[in-house]
Amino acid sequence: MFEPLPLGQVKPAGWLRAQLEIQANGLTGHLHELWPDVARSRWIGGDVEGWERGPYWLDGLVPLAHLPDDRRLQEVAAFWIDQILASQQPDGWLGPIHDARFGYPYDPWPLFIVLKALSQHHEATGDARIPAAMASLFRKLASLLAERPLRSWARYRWADLLVSVHWLYERTAEPWLLALGAQIHQQGYDWRAQCAP
Repeated sequence: MFEPLPLGQVKPAGWLRAQLEIQANGLTGHLHELWPDVARSRWIGGDVEGWERGPYWLDGLVPLAHLPDDRRLQEVAAFWIDQILASQQPDGWLGPIHDARFGYPYDPWPLFIVLKALSQHHEATGDARIPAAMASLFRKLASLLAERPLRSWARYRWADLLVSVHWLYERTAEPWLLALGAQIHQQGYDWRAQCAP
């Protein structure tokens, strides 16, 4: 069976390490200082965009911080992770609840990206808060999906969420996660039918 290696188990060297250092010293490593959509993102308690821009940046920042052991970026990533985890509602929801003018309040799509960043952070740091936060969020998602199936971006990108559900299942062996995975698959876009002759 093929299994992905945890973030940090293989360290870059030579040309690849140099490229990561260029990226860390360039725009990716400083975007949080320059772009309001990241610097003041609602994901960290700010007043600007709270949908996918911050999560996409964080998803790249976490490995960029840990692969070359960049302490400065590790601190930035940890700040974001701390803020996201602190945003968790008693019902399990993580991050912003959207204004209905911009879609629907509990849009799960940006969480698919956040979950990838959270799981990579856990692999790199062993942060014990991550599995519990993910489990709580997945229970909330299960109840939301029972009321309103996946739609829009979430319907097409459902496999991204399934990766995180299985990541947590591999660590907890909780059967309800497999049921959630089946629910996500059932509600997601049928990519196989798209490719059928």
